Amino acid sequence: MKKQMLRQGWVILLLAFALSSVGVQAGAMPRYHPPLTTVYVLVTDATTNKPVFQAHLTLQFRDPDSRTGKTTSYSAKTDLQGKYRFSFIPMGTVYLIVTAEDHQTLGRRFEITQENQTLTVKLRKPQPLR
Repeated sequence: MKKQMLRQGWVILLLAFALSSVGVQAGAMPRYHPPLTTVYVLVTDATTNKPVFQAHLTLQFRDPDSRTGKTTSYSAKTDLQGKYRFSFIPMGTVYLIVTAEDHQTLGRRFEITQENQTLTVKLRKPQPLR
């Protein structure tokens, strides 16, 4: 009986040590970190289907390490083929803002649900002023 209690005590002590070494405190749940992936963006003109060169992209997402819901943003510009690749983006909801000369600004939410997902954006020409 004493041996069994001693063995259980050691198991509890080892478990507590293992949990403390990975940053888990008593009563706290380990943090979930969504998998990271690469997100490709393709920007084309809605009328001509031609790629939009130098479209300014802002990709926003919730920082998975933030307890307060802090937002992280990455900015870039498209290449000659209207493409850009964002690396190390957490799976889940992202917000993409696209601006380009002679086109309307677009802001839209996307769900990143698969690895190497491509977000396709078609920009329209601005509305004429009356």
